[in-house]
Amino acid sequence: MISRRALSGLLMTLVGPSSVTGNTLALSHCQGSCANIDLPALGYDKFCRSFFDMAAGGKLRAVATGPDIRRAMRSLFRERRLYRPSRDELRILWRGTADGFSVVKVEFDLECGVPVRGCLGIPDGAFKGLILLGHGMASTPERCFDDADKDYMNALGKHLCRDGYVVWCPYIVQIGNQESQNNIAAMLASHGVSAHNLSCASLDAGEIVCRKLTGASGLNVGVYGVSWGAFLALHLEAATGRMRPTVVSGYMRDESKFLTSSVISKNLGIELAAYIHFASSRAKYAGRQLAGLICPCPLFAEIGSHDNANAMELGRDEKFAEMQSVYTSAGHSDLIDIDVFDGVHEVSGKRARPWLYDRLASPAYQQTSRLKNAIVL
Repeated sequence: MISRRALSGLLMTLVGPSSVTGNTLALSHCQGSCANIDLPALGYDKFCRSFFDMAAGGKLRAVATGPDIRRAMRSLFRERRLYRPSRDELRILWRGTADGFSVVKVEFDLECGVPVRGCLGIPDGAFKGLILLGHGMASTPERCFDDADKDYMNALGKHLCRDGYVVWCPYIVQIGNQESQNNIAAMLASHGVSAHNLSCASLDAGEIVCRKLTGASGLNVGVYGVSWGAFLALHLEAATGRMRPTVVSGYMRDESKFLTSSVISKNLGIELAAYIHFASSRAKYAGRQLAGLICPCPLFAEIGSHDNANAMELGRDEKFAEMQSVYTSAGHSDLIDIDVFDGVHEVSGKRARPWLYDRLASPAYQQTSRLKNAIVL
């Protein structure tokens, strides 16, 4: 298990870009409400608020020169390309060790002027591949690697590292609620910067971070997105056509049914979800339209049978069937699967992790990956 020592040693390392090495990975005891402790203790609340100071200081730029974005997704990302990490060196904030792997927390800037923070998990032994891990709302990269007081991420990063995979998990900007994400997105948009592009670019930057910190390049790359991170994983693949084996956990529903459900109608005074992406018919959620952009990317979905936000009555099975029909019509029915496991809104990994590992280790990975070169952007 990862040690749960006092948090003070960790906090001392988060004051600047200097490299600090420790012998443990520690988080405080959260007793079921991890975000309320993690976000201020790890400095993410101040980190998010600093974006407003950057904007006021004229430091944000509508510049994007990274990977091409498909024409059908450009309006959603506000650019023709993803944001590229700047050429500045990574700022190492903290290093820690755990049983079988280590974690390096880093910060770097994107060319649009917005900084990115995240954790790179590095196995002690040989690397089997690289996995880009997108967490959801009210979680943090650190919690994804921590064994104590697990949240809905269920320490997925730890399990992936122990299985031999380098794991990049960036902080998905928010301070534990949807309102914060919406406010940040609106402020960035007013300065020509897309929060959606920012989040997807932060996830996509994992290959660069891995290469700079480990020296390893050419690793087979997979994507594992959870909750809001699943939404980002789907859109990242739809936008870039990378054909990387992708697992989406905790997201599969009919958005129209969700918006007319009691989850929304009984909570009119509470903002539960952001639907700014519906503007100008830009919604690219799970379903036939999205599958048409993703196929033949290997895709695995996992949903808890008691996940109320992705329940059967909200179109879970219907939407997956739509996606599956697109793959089947294209002759790729073997590249899509789903696991409805006994659980709530949380990561399982019981079937998803072996599926992902098999795809990354298979000779077919290179063949499928090469298909991206035939896609018209």
